[in-house]
Amino acid sequence: MKLSTRQLVVLAALCTVLLCIVIWAIYAEYNRPWRTYQQRFRQLVPAKSAQDNPEGIRQIWNQELGTADRCVTCHEGIDDPLFINARQPFKTHSGNYLKRHPVEKFGCVICHEGQGPALTADAAHGEVGNWTRPVLRGAVAQSSCMKCHDAEQILSISAGTDEASALINGWKLFQQYNCTGCHRLSEVKKPARIGPALTFIGDKVNRTWLVSWFKDPGAYRPGTKMPRFTISDEESGYMADYLLSLKSPHPPSAKGGSTPIKPLMTEVESLPLEKGDAGGFAVEGRKLFGELGCPGCHRINGNGNEFAPDLSDIGNKVNPGWLIEFLKNPRAYDPKSIMPDLMIAEEDIKRIADYLVGAQRAVLLRFAGPAGNNIDKGRRLVKGLGCTGCHEIEKLPSAYHAPELDTIGDKRVDVLAFGNIKNIKKTLKDWMLVKVTAPGKFSTDKIVTLMPYYDFNNGQAEALVTYLLSLRKDTMPPEYKMAGGNIHNQVPQGRDLIEKYNCLGCHKIENTGGAIGPDLTMEGKKSRPEWLFTFLKRPHKIRPLPMLKAGMPNFNLPDSEVTAIIEYLLSVSKETYPYNFEPKKEIGPEDVWNGEKLYQEIFACSGCHSIDGHGGQVGPDHTDLASRLKRDWIRQWLQNPQAIKPDVCMPRFKFRDWEFEALTDYLMTLGKNRFVDIKSTN
Repeated sequence: MKLSTRQLVVLAALCTVLLCIVIWAIYAEYNRPWRTYQQRFRQLVPAKSAQDNPEGIRQIWNQELGTADRCVTCHEGIDDPLFINARQPFKTHSGNYLKRHPVEKFGCVICHEGQGPALTADAAHGEVGNWTRPVLRGAVAQSSCMKCHDAEQILSISAGTDEASALINGWKLFQQYNCTGCHRLSEVKKPARIGPALTFIGDKVNRTWLVSWFKDPGAYRPGTKMPRFTISDEESGYMADYLLSLKSPHPPSAKGGSTPIKPLMTEVESLPLEKGDAGGFAVEGRKLFGELGCPGCHRINGNGNEFAPDLSDIGNKVNPGWLIEFLKNPRAYDPKSIMPDLMIAEEDIKRIADYLVGAQRAVLLRFAGPAGNNIDKGRRLVKGLGCTGCHEIEKLPSAYHAPELDTIGDKRVDVLAFGNIKNIKKTLKDWMLVKVTAPGKFSTDKIVTLMPYYDFNNGQAEALVTYLLSLRKDTMPPEYKMAGGNIHNQVPQGRDLIEKYNCLGCHKIENTGGAIGPDLTMEGKKSRPEWLFTFLKRPHKIRPLPMLKAGMPNFNLPDSEVTAIIEYLLSVSKETYPYNFEPKKEIGPEDVWNGEKLYQEIFACSGCHSIDGHGGQVGPDHTDLASRLKRDWIRQWLQNPQAIKPDVCMPRFKFRDWEFEALTDYLMTLGKNRFVDIKSTN
């Protein structure tokens, strides 16, 4: 069939177009971005390395994970330390992650997400339409650690390094700010509360303070964990009216305390304190506040720790009469309080209260009584805002008020409500960053955001989002999951209890903590577990330290918590548990006599230490020493005290061998539970 001129022209045009397409395809194939990157990389490496790694697409096929990963096609210097200062895509991977996670086994997308098979930057990074998992850059990539490791493993592996620091900090923030008070998360037990109980708050605070607190907690207490709710002045008043109606009809001792709290002041009354001749109770109270170690937990006027509430302006907040009765026995007012019993005289308690409230706070103000309808409105607001997620109110049960967080890290972008926000990337990470820093931005005429403002800084927000992104459905094959370590079950619980009761406010453990009490790093190697148990149940003074008015306070710990703390201290000291009791050494009466002579006369130990009330008051009491200390630790201490505690006043004696043994044996006779057997004589 003969083609017409018109048809020939069309055919020629089509052939020309086809030829152009073929030429363009060939050109595009030989000028793909990955080829350009590889050519540039070969200019940076020695000729031999270039020959050993010819140009071409590199792929890691992970059959167990079902992933094809071509990231190393461009990121060729990822495991070469020579490229630590290079720019992407040649830069060496940060940290030491690849030593434990070789690229040839794990690939890249298992941690960084993105679109593994793609070969252009935008596509590989997943920054294209309809791709639900864009690349995780920087610290948020640590969210993938939870695919193979649990939180305890990550804490153990990263100890002393900055690896997974964002994930760990996010996990801690999640717990510290009690996110599960409102959001349900499987396998995470909802804590009883992290804020104070409000059941009898009407006995404690005044209305002026309470209303201002609801409006802006951070203005009164910078850094507080209490969030800021978007509520009106009128609503703040309703909530205050309801909470101030919550008063105790009976002495709180009926709730579990041992000392009844007297009826508290509700009218205009003066603080029942007197001024002394030498500056008054307040001056003495300030001294007591420091001597009792209160700054280990509380900050006042810029000094002290931030574990417990800042007491700088407590006179603006609390009823002075309530404060006195609370300090006498915190658990009589609140059985779940972790505030310990200070075990001091009532006069000293009044001195501390006077110092805290200040002379100018001595008069309480009378506020108008709340109206019944306001109380009802306030109750509905307190319940609706989820206050019982953090605070206990006896007549208002706790409940979850927010969406569940299980698998929130798997949420698709198309189901997220971005509201009217325009200048934001449509990714889960960016949505979360706004959600935890400025949740109100998502509010619209139809969507009301109840989540309050927490005033997180950028680092805290990124850390929290990193943890939230880690909450995904478990899809990892068993061979990729790290097996649990040999850590005893009680050790993590014991560490949590150390944090719960703020032991590090007074004590050091592994170079972290305060210097008010003794260092506990080697406590498990030093003290007998059975003695530690009785001491933690009922603390008593051991050291006559002049800088402390009292010894360790009584936290009224249950047996299970005491056991967990002891096991944790043993693990820190690298001691085994259960503890293997040492065999008793058999000695003769003459050994006891020789040891006592060395103790009393030759080395004059009694000049600094006391036994049954006799002796010096410089060093620790030795009355029950054998029940308290392990023989091996006593031997190490006598040989070289400064090797254990460099700043100790104890001198280093030059013992002869028999003196060393005799003195050690004698010390092991001091106590209710002697760790020697003394031979009987006729």
